[in-house]
Amino acid sequence: CNKNMEKIATSTAKHDLLVDVCMAANYEAQSLIRDHPQHKRTNPDSKICTE
Repeated sequence: CNKNMEKIATSTAKHDLLVDVCMAANYEAQSLIRDHPQHKRTNPDSKICTE
């Protein structure tokens, strides 16, 4: 990080943080969707993932 936190505009920082959180959640969801079938095959008795 090369920005001085005191000089970051709070209105855009909040928006940027929300965008980052949403993008991270989307990435995680896509990995769960992609990997779930393999997980079900290799761990059929697992109750970690809900359906």
